[in-house]
Amino acid sequence: MKITTSGLTLGLLAMQLALSPAPLLAAEKKTQVPPGYQLEQVVVLSRHGIRAPLVNYGDALAEATPQKWPVWQTGGGLLTPKGAAVEQHVGRYFQQWLAQTRLIPQDGCPADQQVFIYANSLPRTIDTAKAFLAGAFPECKIAVTHQAAVGTMDPTFNPIITADVTDSFRHNALDSVNRHAGAGGIDGLNQRLKPNYSLLQDVLDYRQGTACQRDKTCDLAAQPSSVTLITGKEPGINGPLRTATGATDAFMLQYYEGFPLKDVAWGKVTTDKQWRRLETIKNLYHETLFGSPAIAANAAKPLLGFIAGALDIQPAADANQQAAQRAKMTLLAGHDSNIASLLAALHTRDYRLPGQFERTPISGAVVFQRWHDPKQNRDLMKMEYVYPTASQIRNTSPLSLSAPPQRVTLTIGGCTVDADGFCPMTQFKQAVLKDLQG
Repeated sequence: MKITTSGLTLGLLAMQLALSPAPLLAAEKKTQVPPGYQLEQVVVLSRHGIRAPLVNYGDALAEATPQKWPVWQTGGGLLTPKGAAVEQHVGRYFQQWLAQTRLIPQDGCPADQQVFIYANSLPRTIDTAKAFLAGAFPECKIAVTHQAAVGTMDPTFNPIITADVTDSFRHNALDSVNRHAGAGGIDGLNQRLKPNYSLLQDVLDYRQGTACQRDKTCDLAAQPSSVTLITGKEPGINGPLRTATGATDAFMLQYYEGFPLKDVAWGKVTTDKQWRRLETIKNLYHETLFGSPAIAANAAKPLLGFIAGALDIQPAADANQQAAQRAKMTLLAGHDSNIASLLAALHTRDYRLPGQFERTPISGAVVFQRWHDPKQNRDLMKMEYVYPTASQIRNTSPLSLSAPPQRVTLTIGGCTVDADGFCPMTQFKQAVLKDLQG
């Protein structure tokens, strides 16, 4: 996710830490489809819908505040009923858009093999895919494909380190992470995040929490951070950036779920400026970690390889890729870490998502679109981030062609887009194959 060697990080830091709305980037300008263009295939990589907070943050968050965290009616990490409702709205919008483009029929069910739905094998991603189908094709018998061992990560969606973590790999990865974190590496980033941490500490009443009282370390910015790189495990950053990411994620989920505002972050986060300050922490966690080329290329390779097979950039390796290759529309239901690592591996240029505080929002999706221009007999690729705004999620707003989610055009390294956001398919193929080589 870069403009230059460390482009997106520097651009993102400047944007996020400024904490004020920035002018629209070129990629955010509204684009259109020229007359005569024909949509031939769509591959959608989606983040799951609203879930209850993850249980593996439990002890750290409980010790970070004397306040009582709200009790959710849904089990930790599972899709909530409201999350399913929002995802149904997303599915309904996609059905209308795909019908408008004539990729699928306006009425009735798609023909056999026209739609392929593939979810990571965790309950929240499977349920997200089912909710999408309920909104898009409610009367149609379309199965959700996932591996049989529900509750375990499907290798296609698992952003783990697959390489041997040799001294050389570790050195290159850590060096890259620290360069992407900016001056002073991760610890320097923690210092620049001090205003953000300060707000979070006030919201948490951190100095009265168990962690501060017990450990006598009451300043998040002063605490050390470390990068975890283990073969077969998802990479991570331990320390204040991770703890703060868990807290801000929990607050954002409360807002999405529709908790009364007096109960969202105990009523202490009330302005867009405060939300931007807090969500900057989580955004930079993902960007700093997956902005490392060594980590992103490795963690995203299985998923990028699947998408390359689905788009016929390389031979389909298994039955699922073959099904996706045949389909007019494929939905891949995954996670924010999938999107963050994939966009980093593709060297996606900087982007903003108006109406959102997150860089990889709930129920948002990266949409790969293969178009054909019959006038010039050429194939084209268009990539967009399609996502509901924070208020659309909180209000469970119906989505349609007349009340759409937001759409932001994305640009990847090695693929030059025109004024309408289209890149020659030949360039896109070359860029993806190069990125697959790491």
